[in-house]
Amino acid sequence: MTTSISTAFRALALLGLLAVPAAAQQAQPAQIASPVAILDLPYLFRNHQRFKQMDEVLKQEIGAAEQQFLGEQKSLKDEASKLGEFRPNTPEYKQLEESLARKDADIQLRVNVMRKNFAEKKAKNYFEIYQEVMAYVSYHARQTGVVLVLNFNGDPIDGSNPQSVIQGLNSTVLYKHSGVDITPIILDLCNRGVAIPQETVNGPAQTLPR
Repeated sequence: MTTSISTAFRALALLGLLAVPAAAQQAQPAQIASPVAILDLPYLFRNHQRFKQMDEVLKQEIGAAEQQFLGEQKSLKDEASKLGEFRPNTPEYKQLEESLARKDADIQLRVNVMRKNFAEKKAKNYFEIYQEVMAYVSYHARQTGVVLVLNFNGDPIDGSNPQSVIQGLNSTVLYKHSGVDITPIILDLCNRGVAIPQETVNGPAQTLPR
């Protein structure tokens, strides 16, 4: 009868709502002049300092909500144990059973709302950092003459993981010269919060939010 709170939080992790451990990436050599560049966006998000801070705050909020619902679940189980004090089908038994059902439904409803709210918060965090990254990508491209930036995933393919293999096969970037990888440059701009000069953007100079 009681709600499985832990299942809901496992679902959050499966949906990618919790932080993913950072993967190692080798230091990049000097850049080369090229009209095309590549950006490891997944790596950038995993190593973006402000995004990691935002994600940590969200994880703490999720943990606090989990403890609250687990406490309510325990109280509901304790209350359900009182059913044994009454004979089935008696008015007292039915009254307690209906009360437990209402409380269980209320918990389930609030868990679902909580999951939706946390998913929306995570999406907003991603979008905020994505906008910041794209501003820096545009700034860097204008400064260096890059006309095309491709997103790629630099994580090595795990041959024992079918999902990893499929992702590798679907990759747009099949070969890259390490000198066209602008990921370290963009990540450095993001983490230092470099102001974009006015002459390089359509509008006033801006220091992106920290």
